[in-house]
Amino acid sequence: MNSSIFQIQIYKMTKPLFIIGSIFLFLCYSCKDGRKSAPERNTDTQESLKDISELTYQEIFYLLHDEEEYGVDYHGEAFGQDASALVSLVTLDSESCGHGVALRSSEKLRTIQTAVRVSFNFPGNPANEFHRLYTVKPEETHPIGNTKLCYKGSEYTIHREVVSAGFKQTIEN
Repeated sequence: MNSSIFQIQIYKMTKPLFIIGSIFLFLCYSCKDGRKSAPERNTDTQESLKDISELTYQEIFYLLHDEEEYGVDYHGEAFGQDASALVSLVTLDSESCGHGVALRSSEKLRTIQTAVRVSFNFPGNPANEFHRLYTVKPEETHPIGNTKLCYKGSEYTIHREVVSAGFKQTIEN
């Protein structure tokens, strides 16, 4: 007799749990179908891009550099030419527009800080250059951008020049 009462109580408990669980799964599934995971992209990106003359300094910067090529914004005084002979600009193969550009250090022991002038001429745009500071470890090749920018069907040449190169100071405790 006790076992039949126990079975009836389990049946009474599982029926509402089954109904609640079914409703919950149905709601989760229907919400998932109605929600988009990412906004739809404009298939004609050429029309949505600004004219080259309207780009801001920051927009130009992000067009010219991938994340590993950012460096540090540099407005200070040059820190000498002590390491200029030990760092050079080299071209690399690139799948994007133009060739890749990198800083290559031939120094075997010390890290070099290098200021690079990036200059360009975009018709109608007052921004025409900026300076970046890169830290190049011994015998490292560090990517810093490309030789060209391809934008809205046009190619623009990007010039890079090492302005200053010195050895990174180490702080001793």
